[in-house]
Amino acid sequence: MARRSRNPLHVLKFGGTSLGVAERIAWASRHAASSARRRRTLVVVSAMAGMTNLLLRSARAAATGDGNWRKAADEIRERHRQAAEALLSGAERKRFDSRMEEAIATLEKNCENFEASGEATAQGLDSVASLGEVISAALFAAALREAGARARAVDAAELIVTDNRFGDANVMVEATEKRLRERVGPLLSRGVVPVITGFRGATTEGAPTTLGRGSSDYTATLTGSLLGAQEITIWTDVDGVMTADPRLVPGARVISRLSYGEAIELAFFGAKVIHWKAILPAMQSQMPLRVRNSFRPRNAGTRIVSGANCRTAVAAVTAVPRAHLVTLRGDGALRPVELATRALGWLDGAGAHPLLVVQSSPENSLAFALGHEEATLAGFCHPISARQASDGFVVHSSEEVGLVTAIGARIGQPAGAAARIFTALERCRVNVLAAATGSSGQRLALAVPQNSLRAAVRAIHREFRLQRNAR
Repeated sequence: MARRSRNPLHVLKFGGTSLGVAERIAWASRHAASSARRRRTLVVVSAMAGMTNLLLRSARAAATGDGNWRKAADEIRERHRQAAEALLSGAERKRFDSRMEEAIATLEKNCENFEASGEATAQGLDSVASLGEVISAALFAAALREAGARARAVDAAELIVTDNRFGDANVMVEATEKRLRERVGPLLSRGVVPVITGFRGATTEGAPTTLGRGSSDYTATLTGSLLGAQEITIWTDVDGVMTADPRLVPGARVISRLSYGEAIELAFFGAKVIHWKAILPAMQSQMPLRVRNSFRPRNAGTRIVSGANCRTAVAAVTAVPRAHLVTLRGDGALRPVELATRALGWLDGAGAHPLLVVQSSPENSLAFALGHEEATLAGFCHPISARQASDGFVVHSSEEVGLVTAIGARIGQPAGAAARIFTALERCRVNVLAAATGSSGQRLALAVPQNSLRAAVRAIHREFRLQRNAR
């Protein structure tokens, strides 16, 4: 990772809701321009809210022969034109319109190909999915220039080098760092604000890729860590990371300070404020990361740093309302270790990543929990009775559950923390169907009946008095 310069670099990342309409883009561009007057500033942007879903629906519709994808292209054009009309004037408006039309032409060309072939390939979908970021970066850079800053839109496809795993590409860090230094470094040294497209990369051959849904945060932290940023701020539509989902626990509070490890666990197990993958570069470079609300910028938000001090064993409780608990059983000839090896390999081949894994050697069984979306893709949305999954084992059962996870840097240290959790759930008559701890000792994940999810989250939250001790 790069060394930090005496002239500090601050990375600002703006999410889709923070750029959803002209008014929000205007605020964000003014904020970024103000930052640029005080220090080197780099901006990473998501697509406008809802744009990525619209692009993907268009591509899939085209593959089925549904000509309505052309209406989607018109909607994309109109939404951005409305924002540009309110934000830009003269040459900036013409410059933006030209770039927007280039991106829409790329969409139309791909959709025509999908329509002709009857198929939207993974590579083709990646060519389409991140066009919202391309348009957003062009609009934001123009708005920055209107606000008096020097700015340039930069396509991350020219910076982020990846493999060809379309849809969830892996970054080649050394090649990416070299490009960042060569192409972004000079802009920063001249006082220009690079506005980089989130979510997007490209193979060494130049084929566009995406880094996984929700990974614009990852673009920001990866870029910041490789360029030696002093801090990264993720601007979103919530006040920060909370002790629980406020829809489940009305008394939930914003956590002012988290460790990297706690933040990763929270993001992975249901706290959707920031993508878990985005925290890794910050942790590796020990770069502070802040999550703030662009709708309420006076709030301090959540700061993610190394070695956060816990006041209680549990910092937060997350919930995955729809998960599937699947049990596999091996035949007599398959040893428990072989069962685990084959089953996890099978899941990986299906692109499914279990949230919880529990193995029983005496029963020669393996239970795992998948989020609803991954369970859908793997075919586990409905109860299954003894379906053959692979030679040597069968899918014995699958049931829809809720997943509750208690997270804290000290959850594995104090004697009795886990016992307090189970006792609190017993008092509320919540039946625990499966439980697993992490190797880091920072979480305890529990599968519970769906109708007990709210009670389970509230019981743990209340037991550790998080509404009064939020950090």
